Amino acid sequence: MAYRDTDAAAQWYCDVLGFEIALKFNNPGSNANFYFVRDPAGTCFIEIIAMPEGDDTQLGDIRTAHVHVAFNVEDMDEAVAELESKGVKLEGPPVRSGENILLFFRDPEGAPLQLVQRAKPL
Repeated sequence: MAYRDTDAAAQWYCDVLGFEIALKFNNPGSNANFYFVRDPAGTCFIEIIAMPEGDDTQLGDIRTAHVHVAFNVEDMDEAVAELESKGVKLEGPPVRSGENILLFFRDPEGAPLQLVQRAKPL
């Protein structure tokens, strides 16, 4: 989810909903901290990233990946084959991001979704 003030958003999830910060980092080229916050049961994460400065229209751009749900997968190649076998249109090939592999696609309503193969669990 994209926010203008990522620090305040992460704190809100912790204070109001009982989430905890699992990971905090500064994305290169950004002045904002990015976060992964984990729900109290430890079953899901919300990724909190910075909204583009002064241009809310970029929220629909899949390349910025602002509003999306991400699913962890153990084997990206297997996951891609499964999606393609079901006729899912991918937004491009899987890409490396550090040690992780990412893939974007959309649900039937056009909402962006992401698969993530992580080198290390959060």
